[in-house]
Amino acid sequence: MVFLKTLEKIETFLVLAQCRSFMETAKRLYCSQPTISNHIQQLEEQFQCKLFHRSGKNVQLTKQGEIFLQYAKQITQLVEEAAVKMKDAERQDILAIYVSSYIGAYFFSDILSSFHQEYPKQALEVHTHCYTELRSALQQGRTNFALMPVYPEDDYIHANFDVHVLFHDEFPLVVPPNHPLTGRKVVYSRDLRNETLLLPRSHYLQEYIITELERQRVKVRFLQMSNFDMIKQAVKSHLGLAFLPFKAVEAEVAKGELAFKNVASLPIRRNNGIVIRKQTPLTETEFTFCHEVKRYFGVQ
Repeated sequence: MVFLKTLEKIETFLVLAQCRSFMETAKRLYCSQPTISNHIQQLEEQFQCKLFHRSGKNVQLTKQGEIFLQYAKQITQLVEEAAVKMKDAERQDILAIYVSSYIGAYFFSDILSSFHQEYPKQALEVHTHCYTELRSALQQGRTNFALMPVYPEDDYIHANFDVHVLFHDEFPLVVPPNHPLTGRKVVYSRDLRNETLLLPRSHYLQEYIITELERQRVKVRFLQMSNFDMIKQAVKSHLGLAFLPFKAVEAEVAKGELAFKNVASLPIRRNNGIVIRKQTPLTETEFTFCHEVKRYFGVQ
C-alpha cells in the first residue's frame, strides 16, 4: 500500500513537472489542487528538499527537482516493464499454436480433442493462417514451430527448420457432378485442354500445378481464387475445375455436390507436417504438443 501511494505521488510529480501548473495537473489527474499540493509537499518532506520553485500560478523545477525527475522517469519505466514481464509470465502457461488454415479446418478439431483428453488443463491459443503468413510468423520469430504444408522448393524452411512430415495429400481433379468428365472411366491430362483451372493463392502450390501441366504440354486457362472454400463454390457454379485435396471436398462429394476424378499421369501431391526451428529447444509444453500431434498421425 505504501509503495502504491509513493507511485501515485511520483505520477503527480511527473505531470506537474510537465505542465508546470497545479491547476492543469489537477485537471489531468482528475483530483483537487490541494491533493496535488499535498503530494508534492510529502515528497519534499521525504527528500528534505524543495522540488519546485513556486511563482504565482506556475512552478519550475529546482536543481534537486531536475535530478529527481530523471529517477522518477526510470522508476515509472521499471514499473511498466515489470507489469509487462508479469503478464508475459502469466501467458507462458498458454500454448500458442500456429497452424495452416487447411489443417485447422479439416484436422484440428480431432487433434485438439485428442490433446485435450490427455492434457485437459492446458490452455491453448490457436492461430490459423495461410502459408505465406505462417512463413512470416516463423521468420519474425513469433513462433518456433508450425503445422503447415511442406514444399520442397521452399529453401528457407528447409535450411532453418527440421521438417517432420505428418501426412500426404492427394489432389484429385474436382468437377461439377454433371461435367462431361465425370462419365469418363479414365481422364487424361490432354482432356483438360482449354478448360479453366482454378488455383489457390498459394505461390508454391500454384507453381507446382502449373509446372506439372506444362510438363504434360497441356494448355489451360488459369483463374486465381483466394482459398479452397472459394474454389469449391466456383466449381459448383461451373466457373472452372480445380485440383484440391480430397479431405477438403470429401463432404461435398458425399452429398453429390461435387465429383472428383484422378488424372492419369498427372499426380498432384503435397506433404503436410510440423516444422520446428533448428537448434532452438522447444518448451516442455510445446514438445509435448508436437509429440501428441505426431502420435495422432501415427508418426514416430
